[in-house]
Amino acid sequence: MSRIADLNDLIPKYYKLINMIRQKIEDGEWTPHEAIPSERQLETLYNLSRTTIRQAVGILIRQGYLYREHGRGTFVSPQKLQKGITELTSFTEDMRNRGLEPGQIILEIGGIKPSRKVLQQLELPPDTESIFHIERIRLANSQPMGLQVSYLALAKDQVITREELEENGSLYNILREKYNIVPTEAEETLEVTLATYREAALLQVKEGSPLLLSQRTLWSQNRRAIEYVKILYRGDRYKYYVKLTR
Repeated sequence: MSRIADLNDLIPKYYKLINMIRQKIEDGEWTPHEAIPSERQLETLYNLSRTTIRQAVGILIRQGYLYREHGRGTFVSPQKLQKGITELTSFTEDMRNRGLEPGQIILEIGGIKPSRKVLQQLELPPDTESIFHIERIRLANSQPMGLQVSYLALAKDQVITREELEENGSLYNILREKYNIVPTEAEETLEVTLATYREAALLQVKEGSPLLLSQRTLWSQNRRAIEYVKILYRGDRYKYYVKLTR
């Protein structure tokens, strides 16, 4: 017993407070957008110094559990959306499956000169002069969730207009219904990156905030590479999960 007590004493006080606050959020005791107790109240509740409290709250803000509004206080962040790493779904499907209204702001749409990496991902010849691309801010309940850039290996007579995309919302639905191109298989990589000035402005986060970068190559039902897409998700609103079996 004394050995356990000694080890417990080695755990920093701010880390203990982080775990207690996180547990209240995960148990639903503190709900999304609810103000947490002030620093003075936390000081009284847990008998901790103001420095320790600020350290713990600062870490929880960086982890996406809390957010601060100047002059108003600190609040519980909305629950992160999670996506199965084995699920081949569109952003629109992801949001609707979670009871959220998907949306988009189309920044660019049309032909673009592809980079060497894009040509390799889409298995296109190196002399390809132009491919179709779409850049969009993806929304959930009108809030920015991600920044998406899609590169499409379409035939010259296969055109997707801004009006079609604004009306339908889902690129995969348009491909399937208009051209009988059915997404069936994909390879995806995930990594953490930091928001540039432009990315931060579009996603309404601070420059340098952590983002989750997903890069996916999609194949159609006839095993033809049809899309290479990069999505930058807000790190405070999105997480992936994977189920492992043995």
